[in-house]
Amino acid sequence: MLELNDKVVSSNISRFQIFIKDTDNFDIEGILYNDTYDIILDFNGIKDFLGVLDDFFDYVNFPQASHEKRSFDERKKKGEDKPPLTMRKPVSGELSGKKPVFILHVQFRQHSTWQGTLHWIAENKTKRFRSELEMIRLLAEALS
Repeated sequence: MLELNDKVVSSNISRFQIFIKDTDNFDIEGILYNDTYDIILDFNGIKDFLGVLDDFFDYVNFPQASHEKRSFDERKKKGEDKPPLTMRKPVSGELSGKKPVFILHVQFRQHSTWQGTLHWIAENKTKRFRSELEMIRLLAEALS
């Protein structure tokens, strides 16, 4: 599983700083950084953002999903979750001088969606969201 360097897994495993590299054609590109566990997840587009995070949550099994994923491919067995391909350790100095735009904390995965908080750092505003779609709307509203 994930190398946590003898750290206790806490709810901070699902708390990410969002660094935006580019916003083009109504889409975003950037990195998700978990400072507690020193993990980076790269994403290119909102679809990739959601997929990478969902894969990561499945991999660490937190927040635990209340529903099993359904698929046309029945070959994948429960417990065979692998880390996201974009998961890595930060390169030395990669984040120095950069400030995150948001802090995302996914607290629950119930009813096949996410619930948590999104903190917009520049405006010092925190909003709760009840679904991934609501979170995307908050991101889009802040970035426009």
